[in-house]
Amino acid sequence: MRLFVAIELTAEMRDALHEVQKALGRAADGVRWVRLEQLHLTVKFLGETPDGEATRVAEAVARSAARSRPFEMQLTECGCFPPHGPVRIVWVGTHDPSGALQECVNAVEEELEGVGFPRESRPFSAHLTIGRAKEGRSAGEVRSAVEGGKVKPVRQSVSELTLMSSVLSPKGPAYSVVTRAKLSGSS
Repeated sequence: MRLFVAIELTAEMRDALHEVQKALGRAADGVRWVRLEQLHLTVKFLGETPDGEATRVAEAVARSAARSRPFEMQLTECGCFPPHGPVRIVWVGTHDPSGALQECVNAVEEELEGVGFPRESRPFSAHLTIGRAKEGRSAGEVRSAVEGGKVKPVRQSVSELTLMSSVLSPKGPAYSVVTRAKLSGSS
């Protein structure tokens, strides 16, 4: 089972991201846009996990959520990964001025490390992947379009973490919810 921990998005936030995709789509030829129903914020990617481990992972996610407080995040700017050279990922950033998102990420890292998943080596970057550049099609015009892209500053309340599974196919990934856990920590 291919697992990841995510924050699901509201319809309003997905609509705002779709507007960004449509605006960039005209100028960013060669980008494959993420389907609306698949847009999410990845908190931690776990990768291939034995089916028998799913319960332990779900329990660790529940403990993380219990330690984390609800918060509000807002869409910010557009960007690309990597920051220089050919574009691989087109993203929209999110911001949480309270710091609760980073605290939640830290709780997830700690709890999942306790059940055998190593901590992420890079610092957490709060972003929503909205597109992936096709090989050899990510010249400077994609980066220029993205850097000039406008994002409506939509806000979303976040009150739960979702453990998701992902099945890869030639048509792209299919996601399904394994379990959800309410954020119930206090400030």
